Amino acid sequence: MNPMSASSGFRALRMAALAAVLSSAFALGCYSFVPSQASYLAPGQPVALEINDLGRVNLTPQIGADVARLSGMLVQQTNIDYSIRVEEITYLNGRNSQWSGEPVTVRQDFVRTVFQRKFSSGRTAAAVLASAGVVTGLIVSRNINGSGDTAGGDTKPPPSGTGSRGH
Repeated sequence: MNPMSASSGFRALRMAALAAVLSSAFALGCYSFVPSQASYLAPGQPVALEINDLGRVNLTPQIGADVARLSGMLVQQTNIDYSIRVEEITYLNGRNSQWSGEPVTVRQDFVRTVFQRKFSSGRTAAAVLASAGVVTGLIVSRNINGSGDTAGGDTKPPPSGTGSRGH
């Protein structure tokens, strides 16, 4: 096996892993849920509904007990209810349950607070700084553990008979 191709393959794999980490950190860091100021929300946007006590009691047969919040994609809002495709449920004890877009209709009087997903400059800055730290750490560890080429040039000895005599 050619050591250069193994090194290149490992480097490519490492770069692909780094790209995946950075892109996921950036995607997760850029948005947060904030209380909505709008009375009407357009369908197709991510929302979270904080469920009140009345909602917890009435929604138990449909989504389970002790639900604090539903998160997902808004399908429709009427004067009476919200229809969403649920992606995550957060319980009163802080546990989360992932759903795969099952439709749930929640009456407006079962909702304490409606949240919209908004761009978060603070989270974005934190994600960028964390990503920069990961990149720096990889570069430094590569040079410290000896796997990096710090010689900066060709490290092969010269062919025999071409050495300098010190003149």
